[in-house]
Amino acid sequence: MTSEELTKLFARVAADAQFASWNKDRIHDVRFIYACEYGVIWKFTPRAWWQLVTTTLQNQGRHDFPLSKALGSRPKHISKGLDNKFHSSDSTMRCVNPLEWTIENWANELAPPATHIHEGA
Repeated sequence: MTSEELTKLFARVAADAQFASWNKDRIHDVRFIYACEYGVIWKFTPRAWWQLVTTTLQNQGRHDFPLSKALGSRPKHISKGLDNKFHSSDSTMRCVNPLEWTIENWANELAPPATHIHEGA
């Protein structure tokens, strides 16, 4: 194995470990994340979303959703609310509307979920 191949392998293993760490405390009922901008919708797995968010943070909040990967039509469980944002009626599908997100919004996507204090704990 060349040093370049080893570097790529270690980078992939490190990314796998970072994703596993990020994902372990997430709500595992969420199967897909739908990003909605300008009425166009993109579908991501949790892993693909994590990769996009990580890249976006490395790019100081600049992101690109390629039109070639946009969904051809809006899924039936995605609707536009009175707030002019898209929402999902399916709890396993999360909708995000990142059009006006700041770098803080993107960083919050990687932040650990809020801890809940249970009564009697």
